Amino acid sequence: MIQTLRDLRKVPHFYQLFFARTVSNFGNGISPVALAFGVLAIDGADAGSLSLVMVSRTLPVLLLLLAGGTFADKFGRAKTMGWADMLLGFLILIVAASFIVDSPSVLLLVVVGVLSGILNGIWYPAFSGLTPIIVPSEKLQSANSAIGFGSNVAFMLGTASGGLVVSALGTGWALGVDALTFLVAGAMILPLAKLPQPGQVTDGEKVSFLHELKVGWKEFSSRSWLVIIVVGFAFVNLSFEATWAVLGALQTIEAYDGAASWGLILGFMSIGFLLGTLIANKVRPRRPLRFIMMLMLAEPAFLLLFGFGAPIFMVLIAAICMGIAMDVFYVIWMTTIQQNVPEESLSRVNSYDTFGSFFFGPLGIVIAGPIALLIGPGTALVIGAAISFAALLLAFSFPSVRNLRASL
Repeated sequence: MIQTLRDLRKVPHFYQLFFARTVSNFGNGISPVALAFGVLAIDGADAGSLSLVMVSRTLPVLLLLLAGGTFADKFGRAKTMGWADMLLGFLILIVAASFIVDSPSVLLLVVVGVLSGILNGIWYPAFSGLTPIIVPSEKLQSANSAIGFGSNVAFMLGTASGGLVVSALGTGWALGVDALTFLVAGAMILPLAKLPQPGQVTDGEKVSFLHELKVGWKEFSSRSWLVIIVVGFAFVNLSFEATWAVLGALQTIEAYDGAASWGLILGFMSIGFLLGTLIANKVRPRRPLRFIMMLMLAEPAFLLLFGFGAPIFMVLIAAICMGIAMDVFYVIWMTTIQQNVPEESLSRVNSYDTFGSFFFGPLGIVIAGPIALLIGPGTALVIGAAISFAALLLAFSFPSVRNLRASL
């Protein structure tokens, strides 16, 4: 990875993107621990409240993704991404202040969550299409791996410090650090708006969003392997989002040691993310989708062990394996899309990808709290493992997924 980072120094502007993602992901590492236990500490809040707050941050992402992909493709990915980061930083500051002055409310967190979700829905398609503007095609997998490496080191440090900051100083100060990271990242990305972008409109040129959405849909739906993986991951992410946002914190309270255990699990998962980027930088499978779908079986395995309340060391090992699988999947999946989809349509295709993949994510978050209250978080996690396993197995059964060859 060190040699890869040295080689990428020769690519102009790569390090601006690299450091922006690294900085903001430090905050992303802090926020799951801070927000989950911050919500549960509010008077009168329970598992249902946590579900409500978390889904308020997730559902608007889906609603804005398709428009966000078109906006980024036509009006500029760097500009869209930079301003979204800046505005998100200010919104998180509002929530941080409410905790610092001891006046948080579930209603405030829901309102800010909705606004944050809107910004994230615009941000993600812009980010997914920005790397190919900066990096030549033959270096895309290395660049995706390097960005993932920096992001995961930062995320690991964020999760490790998140529990400590929450325990020592409180949720408000932890979220304040999170907000600062987004402000810095946005300021680093905005100057990249000057770079030329294929398909971007010129001043005064009119854009038909409906037409552009149709173009994006044609590019997306014409590739069966892409559609199949996206449908499968709609179910995988149903269980994972429920775990990430709600069930994980509840299960550690019931079966382990609360915030400290959840922070530890997230920390070990981020170690897996880090190892995954190192592996993804080296492997070049001839059939990339076959390789990554087999690796993703680590996700239901983790949910199963966690749900059964296995000894913590087994859960931590499983968390590392899942982290490896998820980051190898992400790097190879992103590279496969970037190399098989026209550059001028990347953000739109990625918006359909993300929209479909996370379509059931908000549902998982909404039902996770009530189901956990009814049958317990452990049983809910086991059911999630079964759903993920079935979805992965079904997607793998299609020849277009198993047999897609990597671009040379």
